[in-house]
Amino acid sequence: MTTLLLSLTATWTPVTAPARLTLAADAVGRVAVGGPAATMRAEVTAVFGRPTRVRKMTPCELAGPTDIRQRAFVWKNLTVTVASKAGAPETVAAWSVVPGRLSARLDMPYRVGTATSVRRALTMIPRATGDYDEVFGFFGIRTPAAPDLLWTGTERDGSGLVTRIDSHPAFCE
Repeated sequence: MTTLLLSLTATWTPVTAPARLTLAADAVGRVAVGGPAATMRAEVTAVFGRPTRVRKMTPCELAGPTDIRQRAFVWKNLTVTVASKAGAPETVAAWSVVPGRLSARLDMPYRVGTATSVRRALTMIPRATGDYDEVFGFFGIRTPAAPDLLWTGTERDGSGLVTRIDSHPAFCE
């Protein structure tokens, strides 16, 4: 008598967490500020898909004439600014995050994101100080540990949530 054995093998595909991108005071993922914009775009696009918007940026007129050209690449609530001088290759200049859907997939400096209260952020960021900026109308948090980062909220008294995080912020009145 012959016995027939059937072997069923199931293919199992593990469920993985969504891809993540790490932002640092001086880097977007593995690309440092000043590094190649094309490499940054490829890395961020691999995580979040194509940019939802690309726009040319107007230089601050108060700074005087410049031959530096800037563009902003926007992936929903993440914006990365790139710059080039006189036809040189574009480099990463800055990044910013506002509240939105990507925030949960971004690893932020000191684990402070746009869902963090301003008061909590002041305890999470080393040596943080905060005050209301009358000129620009936001409550700003800074730290000497990362002088090129700025966390802001909208409430004069520092209540509410962090509403924006900027690396290498540039102000123009």
